[in-house]
Order: sequence, then structure tokens, then C-alpha cells
Amino acid sequence: MRHSFILAIVSTALCSVLHGATVIDHTCADLDLIPASWIIAVQDEIPSHYAHTSHGSQLTYGLEFIEAVSSFYSFELGYRNLPSVAGAWCIFQGQESVSYITPDLYWETSTGMNLTRDVLDHNPTIKTSMWCWCCQMDGYSESQVQAYLDSMSVLEAEYPNVTFIYFTGNAQGTGSGGYNRWQRNEQVRSFCNTNDKVLYDFADLDCWWYNPSSSSWEQHTYYYSGYDIPAEHPQFYGNQHGHTTDESCYQKGEALWYMMAIIAGWTGTGIAEEEILDDSGFHISAVNPSRGTAGISCSIPQRLNVSISVYSCSGRLVDTPFRGELETGNHEFVLDALPPGLYHVVVQSDEFTASESIIILN
Repeated sequence: MRHSFILAIVSTALCSVLHGATVIDHTCADLDLIPASWIIAVQDEIPSHYAHTSHGSQLTYGLEFIEAVSSFYSFELGYRNLPSVAGAWCIFQGQESVSYITPDLYWETSTGMNLTRDVLDHNPTIKTSMWCWCCQMDGYSESQVQAYLDSMSVLEAEYPNVTFIYFTGNAQGTGSGGYNRWQRNEQVRSFCNTNDKVLYDFADLDCWWYNPSSSSWEQHTYYYSGYDIPAEHPQFYGNQHGHTTDESCYQKGEALWYMMAIIAGWTGTGIAEEEILDDSGFHISAVNPSRGTAGISCSIPQRLNVSISVYSCSGRLVDTPFRGELETGNHEFVLDALPPGLYHVVVQSDEFTASESIIILN
């Protein structure tokens, strides 16, 4: 939703263990902060399980809207099954026998826990599992929310190779229900921060709206019982999809991609990643992703004879944009006429070699 260019290095390394709590909120709702390489890593390596009721569809609608803007963010939903589509983030939606997942069908009862276990047992490639609240937080007690936290902990112990993602409840309610929801959401946040969990802070994403006129975030609150209670921003009042606006869905989809990139191994610094330098001072960087043409920059520590070669993801040489002598310093090159896809750029001299991956979008 905000636009900037990202310098990214493509890496194939994935991290299976997260250190410290990972909290996904409105500060994560920006696709442009995510290096393209980690979007690809999610698509290639992180099949997921997502169970939800109608409010939870805000996330999947958000994914649809993002994909409609750019096919680079391809995903595939399987209704009660895990799809297998190359180049797309594959998501098992629902449980094997039911699509609309209330608490009792995921974590609140032994039957629901077994439904969740069935999905994970029958789809061992799944790397993440999550369930989204509807409006239960408006009325649930502290002990009921603790039961949710306890059930999630049980599942984590049983499936150590799966990352279970916790959620706060939506922030649409006001009055006493909104006050209760705020308290219960704080209970979930405290647990996740104390126990180093992954939290998708749905409520926070409801309450904050990015104002393009002022280039700043705005939080909506209402006053109740001596407190300023965060509540859904008026900009999101509506019922276009999933009981909210398309804009709110899009924002949540951005944050979802951000979270999955972190689970895939991205450090999630919230700033553009810097290019990786080797000790020789010979390196290359690129703007990712690009459309139509791609710019690359290479730094040369001394006068060298250099060749620049572009390879397809299958290893086929597709272009040699430069071959010759370069002086010490930084040099810029433009790659054009490349069809959409993933490419590897190799800069090589007799003494040094550096490589970078670039992504060309439609």
C-alpha cells in the first residue's frame, strides 16, 4: 500500500525455528518491505493450514486482491484439501470434513482438536497452522481464552515441526463487549510475548489505518470505563467482504505475507535489506521485483575485465549484457526484454565472482 524499492538478496536457506515472539501488526502491513526472495520461499516451502469463520475470510480476500494487482503474489486455496500448485503459496482451508470452523471445530473440544490433528497427520508437508476468531472475544471469559492458549500449546508439543499461529479477536465491537475483547486480546498478547509465540494481531490491524494524505498511521479508539479502547477504524466500516472493507482485507493480506516471510526465515527488519558484501569489495545488487526492465549495480574494487551473464532459473544462459573492462567503483546496468520470471545474474572476473537473483513481473 505504501511504495518503495527494496534491495534484496535471494537466499534458499529457511529457518525452522523462530527465536523470540513474532508479533504481526499494522507496522507489518507493507508488501514493499518484504524481499521478493522470501515471497518465493513461502510459495516454495511453506504449505499452510488455515481454519476460520466469516471474519477470517478477510485474510483470504486480501490475498486475492493482492494477487489481482500482481501475479507474483500467487497463492492457491484448497477447500478442505491441500493443493499442489508450483509457484504458489498453497493453503489447506478449513478441516477435512467442514469449511466453517468455529472454536469447537479447531481447539475448544476434543473433537475439534482431532479434526486439526487429522489435517496435520494426513498432510505432513504443512508447515503452519492457524485459526482466526470471529466475535467470541467480545464475550469469552479469561478461563475460556486460557483454554485456547492451552490447546494451542498442546498442539505445538505434538507437532514440533509445525508453527502454530495465534490470533487476537477482531476489534469491531464497542461498549462493554469491546472492553471485554480488549482485555482478552491483551491476555493473548501477553501470553505470546512471554512464551515467544507467533501472533497475528488481527485487532491491531482493525484499529490502525494508513492515511495517504498525511503519510501517517491513525489509530481509532473509544472511551469506556476510564480507558481509551482501540476499535475498528471508521475507514474500515463497511461490509464489502468478510464484514469489512476491501481496504481492510488488503491490509490484512499484506501483513499475512509479511508473517509468512518471517516464518520462512526472513529477519523481518521492517527496512529494506542491504546487499551482501564479500571481503573483496566485489559485489552486486538489484532492485526486486521489477517490471519490464531490471537495474543491477556492481561494485568493482580495482580495474578488471568483467563479464555479466544472465541465466534462467533452469540454468540456461539468456543474455550477456556486458563483457569488457570496468574501472574501480560502482557501475549500473539495465536488463531489458526479459520475460517475467526468476533470473540469476553472475558477474565474474578472473579473481572474483558475485551473483544475484532478480525477479521480473508481468
